[in-house]
Amino acid sequence: MQLLKTAEIYLDNNATTKALPEVALAVVSAISDNFGNPSSVHTAGDRSREVIRTARENIGNLLSCDPTKVLFTGSGTESNNIVLSSAASWSKRKPRILTTTVEHSSILAMCDHLKTKDVDIVLLSVDENGSLDLRMVESALEDEISLVSIQWVNNETGVIQPIEEIGSLCRKAGVPFHTDAAQAVGKLEINLSAAPIDYLSFTGHKLHAPQGIGVLYARDIQKLHPLMFGGSQENGLRPGTENLAGIAGIGCAAAIRKKQFSRSVIQLEAMRETFEKCLIASIPDIRINGGGVPRACNTTNVLFDGLNGQALTIRLDQAGIRCSQSSACTNQRPEPSYVLRSMGLSEDQAYGSIRFSFSVLNTADEVESSVGIIAELCKKLRAFGV
Repeated sequence: MQLLKTAEIYLDNNATTKALPEVALAVVSAISDNFGNPSSVHTAGDRSREVIRTARENIGNLLSCDPTKVLFTGSGTESNNIVLSSAASWSKRKPRILTTTVEHSSILAMCDHLKTKDVDIVLLSVDENGSLDLRMVESALEDEISLVSIQWVNNETGVIQPIEEIGSLCRKAGVPFHTDAAQAVGKLEINLSAAPIDYLSFTGHKLHAPQGIGVLYARDIQKLHPLMFGGSQENGLRPGTENLAGIAGIGCAAAIRKKQFSRSVIQLEAMRETFEKCLIASIPDIRINGGGVPRACNTTNVLFDGLNGQALTIRLDQAGIRCSQSSACTNQRPEPSYVLRSMGLSEDQAYGSIRFSFSVLNTADEVESSVGIIAELCKKLRAFGV
């Protein structure tokens, strides 16, 4: 099969994004101009502390929250783990955590670990669109729950859960509420000063910041327990010398997205909508997983019925288009997406599905080129019965 070839078109931005030029400059400045240890009591330390203070304020502005409640971690996974492991000690009785079957692996794997520590885990299912029924949440809250943890935007489908409504139910029941917002920050309006959210996690590399820097918002920091022990950095919750370069990068990225939020969302949604409409018009027997409910502006998960999605993904990569079949944290596993299976898709349908996710660095020309290449490869693969 002769392959079409194009310059690289990166459509895997839910896995990671390229750092913006301004962010790269901020990172370089942090390791060259502001290189002092933030814990040092001298002028170089002062400069580094100012970088951290500015970044915390920028994130507070993006999330509309008190910046003193913003903690820096090494990743979204670490932020999630801190909240869930802390919650295991909040209940006087046997701890019980309520979550869903479509959470990120950093939540589900931590829940599996907590089961070995005698913590009950309650998993709520979703419907065929990947949406959670609020009545199920309300019913589950009738039992004693230590924490509710529900992802705001699904990383594979982009499906948005009704987080504020869920948070209100938790607030009414007196149960702490955490949301993994890795795919929501910068794509949805977030106002933590008003929203009934107690803990929120996200990571920089989904927002054009470097990899290896995460954020944890905590309404009540005192209820959290560290995973590591040592120094007093980040209120003692993340001991060790701060990742100054990463913090500078995420602070810069947050400031840019805050300033350009409306324009960025409009741009992302326009590309995603054009991409989907053109794909549907060009390729028979496809559908959008989760397409019947609200989704984040940049994400589409396409079922190519009757096709081997892995073969198509490989062919697309050879043609210069980067995309994936599931979360980057689970993409190496030779099994169908558990998120899509939870939505009722068969194994073959899950295998036949591919995620495409856009960023502000993508262009309309890339959308047009991608559709043409995908359509041509689908036609060839179907002719070969793949």
